[in-house]
Amino acid sequence: MSILSVRAPDCFRIFQRSLIQSNDLPMADLLSDRLIAEVFEQERVNFGIADDDVFTPAITLWAMVSQFLFSGTGRSVKAAAGRVVSLYAQIDRRIVAQNAGNYCRAKAKIPVSALKKLTRSVACRAELHALDSDDLQNPLEPDQAEERLSPIVMAAIRSQAIVGRLINVDGFTIDAPDTPANQRKYPQNPAQAEGIGFPILRCVGLISAATGLLIDLASAPYSGKGSGETTLLRQLKKSLRCGDILVADSYYCIYWLICMCQSIGVEIVMKNHHKRDNDPLGANRISENERTASWLRPPRPTWMSKRDYSKVPKVLTMRLSDVSANRPSLRCEKFTIATTMLDINRSPSSWIGALYEGRWMIEPDIEAIKCTMGIEYLRSQTPEGIQRELWTGLFTYNLVRSKMLQAGRSANREARSLSFTETYQVLSTNWLLCACVGVSKPMVIASLSQCTCAVVGNRPGRAEPRENKRRPKTLKLMKVPRWIFHAAMASLSKIT
Repeated sequence: MSILSVRAPDCFRIFQRSLIQSNDLPMADLLSDRLIAEVFEQERVNFGIADDDVFTPAITLWAMVSQFLFSGTGRSVKAAAGRVVSLYAQIDRRIVAQNAGNYCRAKAKIPVSALKKLTRSVACRAELHALDSDDLQNPLEPDQAEERLSPIVMAAIRSQAIVGRLINVDGFTIDAPDTPANQRKYPQNPAQAEGIGFPILRCVGLISAATGLLIDLASAPYSGKGSGETTLLRQLKKSLRCGDILVADSYYCIYWLICMCQSIGVEIVMKNHHKRDNDPLGANRISENERTASWLRPPRPTWMSKRDYSKVPKVLTMRLSDVSANRPSLRCEKFTIATTMLDINRSPSSWIGALYEGRWMIEPDIEAIKCTMGIEYLRSQTPEGIQRELWTGLFTYNLVRSKMLQAGRSANREARSLSFTETYQVLSTNWLLCACVGVSKPMVIASLSQCTCAVVGNRPGRAEPRENKRRPKTLKLMKVPRWIFHAAMASLSKIT
């Protein structure tokens, strides 16, 4: 019986084929058919059960992921439906109609909650594999780092034992189509005139520094109550666990977030907030460049209840470490890092500096999510569709990162030394092919070779100014809503 005719959990094995999996590869069970089937069963995803139904849950999810492995016209729902037609013709020897409408209706039956569970589960399982295999609790020796082609910053971070996960946090924005429903849920920038801008989502993501996997993400409208990045980070509290180290820029270095992290056993490494003194009076000097300081609890903010405020510690003991940064790409030569890791023997200042320097890795991670994955501009016409599209893209992103982790493990390479773009290209090239013809041993070897052919991450002294050499085509900007513009053009044509 062919894989497309199966109505049991076995039908999800199509993902193993498209991800070019083999039983003898490390982490081959990372995204098992059982995992997807269990999540879909928990979320009561049950459609496409008739014998002549084309879009079953497995095929629908497979097509949804395929949209994010292509760009331009290949990302359209019609192109995804066409790939399903090719899939059925090759495996099931069955000719089906290219029906984009049926595909869209099937997509709407995949709950956003199921996509969130899958995304988080893949990250969690991959992190466990990484912790078990790399044995992060043991320092990485210089010769080992050289053998694994570890980027300089990762080699510096791994020079010390890491008990928990090392997590970078940052925010970014996403645009949505300008429809009335999207504007009501995610209003445009309030500085823009009505009808000129696009709906905007503000997102905050937790991304593993070691693997690049997205652990979790929170989103909200661009502006308004409860839409700030610090508020979104508080919503991700359940995704943090004792032993984690959270690395962020100065925007997140506020009393309430630090207390939240300490309450669950999470250590923080953040650039000191620009409104806070780097060398306060009464600080206890540790060395020439380090000191500990006591931060007093600020007045209660309006969003916090009196009961919650009473539970917040009245004093925080923080370690302040000065870091020199003589690089042309940085905006300052010296800044101060605030951390809750007070033991200078277990966490020397050089290692604290390396942790914060590693925060830069989240920038190319976000670039991969927004640009390579094409999530910067979403296409769905409704808020629910926007969330479904967003989490499908994030799920696909984690699949690519997992493939990188697997390829790195096979070649004894640091995952951060592999190119995300090249791994993405390997999966996009073979997504439909492997689903149709299966996976051979030469195909597995060839895919791993392509994933590991490039070495990235070591660019000392790199400076990338935010300037473009190629001049964009200059077009007039629309300064009125489109319907007003069309009406004006129509009236002008009547006059002429």
